[in-house]
Amino acid sequence: MDGKTCSGCGRNLPSGARGPIDPVTGMMLAGFGRRVGQMFSDQLVLVIPVEVFVAVFDQIGSNFLGGLSGFIVTAGYLFRCYITKGGQSVGNRVAATRVRDASTGAMLAPQQALKRAAIVMFYFVGSYSLHDSPFFLVIIVVGIIDNAYCLFDKRNQTLHDKIANTIVVVA
Repeated sequence: MDGKTCSGCGRNLPSGARGPIDPVTGMMLAGFGRRVGQMFSDQLVLVIPVEVFVAVFDQIGSNFLGGLSGFIVTAGYLFRCYITKGGQSVGNRVAATRVRDASTGAMLAPQQALKRAAIVMFYFVGSYSLHDSPFFLVIIVVGIIDNAYCLFDKRNQTLHDKIANTIVVVA
């Protein structure tokens, strides 16, 4: 890769894009900073719909249904984003990243997208719907470990990337 175009899709990379090249796909891997920016941006997009569902169901006495509806909204959003042509959520667009298959660099298969979305969504919705539960701290700690794992992995993969066989690359 010459630093100007992506070897996987041929698109122009953002100016100043730097990162390690994945030895399997030849694509430029997204670093921790881009991943944090993507996660923060997606949480801004999702926080209002999830909070509305959790709050409505909490008022009728069913925190479980609020969490379940938040799960469906979040997983549906992420799944749809991962299987589209660009493979990007709003947060991925902001951070100039894409989620790709770790073996081929291709777009995600629906089962990969579902697996990845379900894991990511579990942390997001769990932190909102279980805030009064003793499991809240466990979810937060596991989520931090999962997301920090990319700092120590040679392919910048988190644990949910490894489970779903995905990588995050510079778009």
